[in-house]
Amino acid sequence: MVGDRVKQSEYPDVSNVGRQSGKEAQEITERGTQLKLGETQTSRHFRRSLLALPLALLGMLAFASAAQAAFGLGGLVAAPANTDSGAKSDFHVHLDVTTPGDQLRDLTVSLPPGLSGNPQSVPKCPAASLNADACPAGSQIGSTTVQLTAMSVVPLTVEGSVYNVVPEPGEPARLGIVLRPPDPSHLVLPPIIMQVEVGLRPDFGLDTILADLPKNAEILGAIPVGIAINSVDLNLDGSFMRNPTSCGTQTTAFSARSWAMGEGDPAATGTTTYVSTNCKKQAYEPNASLDINGDGQELIKDSRPTVSAVITQTEAEANNERAAVLLPAAIGIVVSQLGETCRPLDFQAGKCPANAQVGNATAVSPLLDSDLTGAVYLVAANGFPQIGVDLKGALPLKILGSTGLRDGRIENIFEGLPDLPLSRFALTFPGGSNGLLKVVDDVCADTSIFSVDFTSQAGKKLSRTLPTTETGCPAGGWNPGGDGVPGTGSQAKEPRAKVRVSGTKRHRPRVSIRIKSVNAGMGTVKVKLPRALKLNRRAQRRVVVKADGTRIRGKKNLFAKGRKLKVLGLPGTGANVLTVAIRPKAIKHPRKLRKSKKLAFNLKILRPDQEPVKLKVRSRARG
Repeated sequence: MVGDRVKQSEYPDVSNVGRQSGKEAQEITERGTQLKLGETQTSRHFRRSLLALPLALLGMLAFASAAQAAFGLGGLVAAPANTDSGAKSDFHVHLDVTTPGDQLRDLTVSLPPGLSGNPQSVPKCPAASLNADACPAGSQIGSTTVQLTAMSVVPLTVEGSVYNVVPEPGEPARLGIVLRPPDPSHLVLPPIIMQVEVGLRPDFGLDTILADLPKNAEILGAIPVGIAINSVDLNLDGSFMRNPTSCGTQTTAFSARSWAMGEGDPAATGTTTYVSTNCKKQAYEPNASLDINGDGQELIKDSRPTVSAVITQTEAEANNERAAVLLPAAIGIVVSQLGETCRPLDFQAGKCPANAQVGNATAVSPLLDSDLTGAVYLVAANGFPQIGVDLKGALPLKILGSTGLRDGRIENIFEGLPDLPLSRFALTFPGGSNGLLKVVDDVCADTSIFSVDFTSQAGKKLSRTLPTTETGCPAGGWNPGGDGVPGTGSQAKEPRAKVRVSGTKRHRPRVSIRIKSVNAGMGTVKVKLPRALKLNRRAQRRVVVKADGTRIRGKKNLFAKGRKLKVLGLPGTGANVLTVAIRPKAIKHPRKLRKSKKLAFNLKILRPDQEPVKLKVRSRARG
């Protein structure tokens, strides 16, 4: 098993090496070491012996470095076992040191953008447990093998384990390596403990760095013995690793320095590649929502609402490379707010002035313990300013997007997005007196829509046109005069409803219901579901209902059982927009629903001072 301790019986008796013939002594070779290629930073416990030799070898000569050719790397390999894009696959790295006598000192492995490990996929080992070689078995994410030479004559093979370690504050991840030399008692040759730090490059690829490897190992913690690394092998488990979701050639770069080099000598470098396969077969179904909130004020002409755009994805999908959001025609820009911008160099340096900030952003990644958050700035450019998103956290990201007009509507475009999984990305422009956006037409109309265009890292394109969600629609209807007084219409418009049923192909049906009542709030909504969508006993907790963006909970306000779904006692004057999301686990017999099946939903809507409205909404089940 990978990472298991080496059994004492697997090694020859070395207590009388000094009395053996030269040929016999030469046969005492091949030991386990473990060096974690790609992950790094030596623990200060490294002085305890990266590799250990039997006591009988103490009388031999110290390591002597002979004159050799220029230091370099060879035999480079960095590739997954399964090369499919986005696959969870074991990942193998190998390198040879062409002149071991120069003694490897530093090693940096720059992984292809998009190749990542998920620290949340397995338990984390505390640093104290790592230092005691007591990490839980479930936290192991790989193994490593190091071939080396001790005292310039004795070849050894040292095996070890790689663990997922609790990161330091501000780090995306930290790994630990335990190398176990061929001394099962650990009295003469204790384990070697190292911690590895992971960094993000400007191209959003990950770097792993091994720095200041020791020139000597110490036997019994006191006697130095020269060591030289000949080769390193690293294997990371597919439960931890995920391939890039992009297509084409994936390049891993290596950079190394030796102890024999001067400070000004250039590092030895090299690259190796593999080609991604089946990238077009990846799932890709990103979704989006756009919320327009009057922040307690009515959405009348020239009001400045808070506008929030949210993009969501699942971890199993290809990552976005491009995302464009086309705002509703009823939303315009406050031109006077475009005067204060941040210079591009200041944005990259994180020095934008406060008056250039127009919003904030949040990104959620399954790779991270906490969300990335940051400010959104207007960044100077020719024509319209750019949108600069400065996300801070364990994996800091700076993203620039363009702003312009398409068909008279505002469009924000972000291209060259990192090949990193983001389950949720939210961009919010606050309203109020300093708000960037304003209402220029009836944003509460049934025709209020926004559009999104997505392109995956694999080049797949997807476009959606979706309804907006509004909070603060005028009770009396739209007033085009813009004098702050709602219109005087007394007859409330009939509510509109839309239903979408998806996920039937995998027998995981989802139901989305959206009901919009412009002129009068909804106090009670009753839904009778089709027979194929009967709810189970636990549906109460698996149905998500939101009234004007606020989730409705509790038995007093929500009833979900069988074919009946009721939303009761909505606060105040009722809700203008009600959304219902029925998750797959809420449906009693999900396999009964077939793709393309026609479904009918019967709705009854009660509004204060209005006649009850009954709607019959038909929908076709989708895969």
